[in-house]
Amino acid sequence: MIIKKSHIISYKTQNYMTFRKKLASCAFCLYLYSMKNAKTRRFSRSDLIKKLESLKPILFLPQIEARIAELEEVLKAKQFAVKKNPSGLVRIVRRGKTLLFYKRSSPSDAQGTYMPRSQEKLARSLIQNDYDKKTIPAIEAEIKELQDFLKAYKEKCSDTVYQKLPSTRQEVVTPLTLDDEQYAAAWLKVEYRHKKIPEDAPQLFSDNNEQVRSKSEIIIANALKAARVPYRYEFPLLVDRNAGDNFRSSTDNDVSVSATDSAKSNTKNSDSYDLDICHLHPDFYCLNLRTRQEFAWEHFGMMDDPEYAARATEKLGLYAENGFFPGKNLIITMETSAKPLSSKLLKSVIQTYLK
Repeated sequence: MIIKKSHIISYKTQNYMTFRKKLASCAFCLYLYSMKNAKTRRFSRSDLIKKLESLKPILFLPQIEARIAELEEVLKAKQFAVKKNPSGLVRIVRRGKTLLFYKRSSPSDAQGTYMPRSQEKLARSLIQNDYDKKTIPAIEAEIKELQDFLKAYKEKCSDTVYQKLPSTRQEVVTPLTLDDEQYAAAWLKVEYRHKKIPEDAPQLFSDNNEQVRSKSEIIIANALKAARVPYRYEFPLLVDRNAGDNFRSSTDNDVSVSATDSAKSNTKNSDSYDLDICHLHPDFYCLNLRTRQEFAWEHFGMMDDPEYAARATEKLGLYAENGFFPGKNLIITMETSAKPLSSKLLKSVIQTYLK
């Protein structure tokens, strides 16, 4: 980006208002240039708002507890196997691609007696049992370490400071980590510009009393509310339409990001481009309260229409080029006239990604 010297001149020699306009133009160009060349290709209005909490919820404690439970089950199995299976010492020698086994009578017996192929199964069982014996003390030690850690961590965790406060002080202070109800309330208070729905559009409203664009969106919105999943309807995401080299084409300037949305319903307005930076409005922008992970949810309702399917593919490509990937931070559902949206599928999707 090159700023002409003629733009940076003293207002003493040029009209002050003209100077301000040129300076603002340069600043805007620099902003667009930095956005286009930013290392992070995904832009979200969430990135521009104040962080809602200082620390995310503790997610690793349940994982550690699950690890302890798993170790305890394995310990029981190994202790039983060691008692049940025969024990002994076996020396292994590799001869080309073949393993040869020698039964050792004692630790001092370095060579051992050759075990023929008819005893190979026994040899492998002895070797496995020897390994199982060694894992038992290691498992016991790991269980103890994890249990000690959990006990110490729960006593010294920073969350205990808030938990020990009187209820009157808890009402006044802002904790390092909000509880789910507090976080959901703060997340839903984020203001954003809604896409306009034409006045002559069908009057379709969700259980949250918000107007949506299709009957399928009513089903999804109501399913999210029933599952107590916070969401924002058509929340704008800033993306770079030229984020990926492979996404450019000779007709790139004619591509409309909102083509898929328009095909869903005649009531949908077009998204507009601002040079290379544009807005995507996923049908729903959802929050997993447990992990604080946000997901864009796109529903494609006319996938048996070839032109619609092509536009949907194009839109998904734009999502991918800007860091939105299915299962990671993007949820995709589809339907055709022959296979409508399934409420059972919706419950499964919500449980998998948003609970």
